[in-house]
Amino acid sequence: MNRRAALRILAAAAWASTVGRGHAATPLGPPWMVVPTLTIVGPAGDPRIALVHEAIAFWNGIFANLGSAFRLGAARRIDGEVPAAELIAASQATLSQANPALPESLRAVPGNIIVALSNADFVSFSARRMADAKALVAIKSGLAYPLTLPNVARDVIAHELGHAIGLGHNRDAALLMCGRPAECRPAAFQSATEHYFPLADDEKLLLLTLYPADWRPR
Repeated sequence: MNRRAALRILAAAAWASTVGRGHAATPLGPPWMVVPTLTIVGPAGDPRIALVHEAIAFWNGIFANLGSAFRLGAARRIDGEVPAAELIAASQATLSQANPALPESLRAVPGNIIVALSNADFVSFSARRMADAKALVAIKSGLAYPLTLPNVARDVIAHELGHAIGLGHNRDAALLMCGRPAECRPAAFQSATEHYFPLADDEKLLLLTLYPADWRPR
């Protein structure tokens, strides 16, 4: 058996064995079948734009280290703002459903993953509609708590991109993908030094199951 086949078997076994445990054993949906392009919707000069690019590099580094062939694609920025009312409504919908409908205003926005940098105050969230090859990463105002705390905006953006890739929540406040229904909250990402919180080992294996070494766009 070659190394690639062994990794896939190991990843599949780890995925199956973690169902029902604290870490993200079940993906939020099917993997991307294309190299997803990203569109950042927000004004020039927004400090969160650099954090989005850094989060993309973070996730692509994770995939490279895993031996996966998958990568997030190129990102570009366009001026504009997704209506605050639509983002607030979608954010509130995440309290009762894992994947709320995407705002209608996003249908005309190019790109597969739309990163909306909002000036509104809501709970940052992600939503995926893989049938349309679209996902939304909505980030609340950088002037609102807890994004005002050091290091928090960096990890919140990476966390929400993790959902757009297909990871769910886990229950460990020391890990990047911790979230509801666990008690961990974004303020737990606060740190005096800039860094990303880590992934669980079984989350890495799940990513390799979704995006193996021989992944190719279809």
